[in-house]
Amino acid sequence: MIESKRIPGLNPVAKLLLLISFSVLVLLMGDVVYILLVVAAILALKHVLRARSVLSKTVFGFSIAIFLTQILFNHSGDELARLGPLVVNVGGITAGILIAAKFLSLISMSWIFIATTRAADLSAALTSSGFPYRYAFLPALSMRFVPVFQLEYSVVRDSQAVRGLRLERSLRGIIRSVRYTMTPMLFLAMSKVNNLASSMTGRGFGAHPTRTLLRPMRPSAKDAAVAAVGVLVACAVLILERALPLEGSLLP
Repeated sequence: MIESKRIPGLNPVAKLLLLISFSVLVLLMGDVVYILLVVAAILALKHVLRARSVLSKTVFGFSIAIFLTQILFNHSGDELARLGPLVVNVGGITAGILIAAKFLSLISMSWIFIATTRAADLSAALTSSGFPYRYAFLPALSMRFVPVFQLEYSVVRDSQAVRGLRLERSLRGIIRSVRYTMTPMLFLAMSKVNNLASSMTGRGFGAHPTRTLLRPMRPSAKDAAVAAVGVLVACAVLILERALPLEGSLLP
């Protein structure tokens, strides 16, 4: 499950714009030092807001795996060290840091957004901002199903363990676990989707062009200012990275 402190007073649309702005920033960055500083800032914010998830260890492990894979197979740039058949190059280290850092940043920012935003508030804020309610319901629905599928995944794994499936932490154990948990999760997902579709059809969802809201959440001037400042900060960091590269101070 994902849990966190809430961010009071900030409209979900403003938080969504901040998420998009800094996601684009992370994807466009190419300097190792700057991307590490951004990762440190995101992880610090994640810690302050206590945006925890049961998948945290998995994501950190996958980031390390991405970094090691680049070191093993990317031999661009100058050679730094050689240990038998293993050759470590500058390009491999740089690419490993960049790709792993971008992956970790995007996942962590998504965690922060999901953990500090209620699905109902996001749907209401998008609809109040003029977004068609049929489409505004989709991201809220996705957020609602994240903890549901996490719980279902834990149930499936426990059931397979009771039946004698060895859940080792080796590569072979991970492949076996995915093989025997994918099919039950697929059937569970299809079942929930069918039930949801039947429920929405029975309630007449989409039958009318507009929909009234119990609690409209229109963005305020404060929300617009916060979103604008976030976009400006992202642009400033990107411009500073291009004008004053620092990668040479870290790697030869």
